[in-house]
Amino acid sequence: MPLPSFDLPAGADRRSETLSRTVAAARLELHVAHVDKMIRAGMLPLPITAASVDQLLGRPRLRVVDGELTVLRTDARQQADPAKYLSDPRRWLGFHVQHTDAELEETSLRWWRCTPDRVMDNELFAVTVATFPVAVYQITGHKESITRPGEDKPRHQFAGELLARISPGMVGTVREPLPGHLRPLVERIMDSRIIVSSGGPIGYLNSADTV
Repeated sequence: MPLPSFDLPAGADRRSETLSRTVAAARLELHVAHVDKMIRAGMLPLPITAASVDQLLGRPRLRVVDGELTVLRTDARQQADPAKYLSDPRRWLGFHVQHTDAELEETSLRWWRCTPDRVMDNELFAVTVATFPVAVYQITGHKESITRPGEDKPRHQFAGELLARISPGMVGTVREPLPGHLRPLVERIMDSRIIVSSGGPIGYLNSADTV
C-alpha cells in the first residue's frame, strides 16, 4: 500500500504541497509508470508539487472530426547507444524539456516504421509523452529510408518545421511566423491530451479512433 498523503492545515498554500507519484498519477489519470516517464523528461519536478500537476489538469482529449493527425508517442530522454547508431550519430533518444530544437528534431523525426505517404499527407505531426503533447511539426518532406541489420521493414526520416514545443516549466511556445490556417490547429493540439492506439510509436488519430 502506498504511503499516505495528508491534507494541509487551513490557510496553507496548496500550490507548494508535495504529492506522491501515486497521487499524481491518480490526479492525471495515468499509470505511475507514465508519471515516472514525465519526471525523467523534465515535465514534472521532484518532489512533485500540486502546482505542477494542477497546470496539466482539465485538458480535453483531442478528437478528430475529419482528416487525420500523425502522433509520435515517445519516451523520456536516454543516451543513444553509439554501437547501434554508428550510421546515425546522435546523443539522445526520446524527449526532454531541455532539448535544443536540433536535438528535438533528431529524436522526433527519425527513424520510424510508418507509412511515409500517410505521414506526408497528414502534414501535422504531434509528439507526445504520456498523452501530453510536447511538440508539433509541419512535415515538409520524406528525407530517407533505412533498413537496419536484422530487420525486414524500413524505417523513415522526415523533414519538418517546428511549429510549437514545451520548455522547462511546461511552458508552451508557438513559433512565429506560423501559417494562419495552422495556428488554431496547433494551439488546440498543445492544449489537449492525445490518446491513440497503435502497435508502435507512430499512430494516427482520426474519427474512427475511440480508444
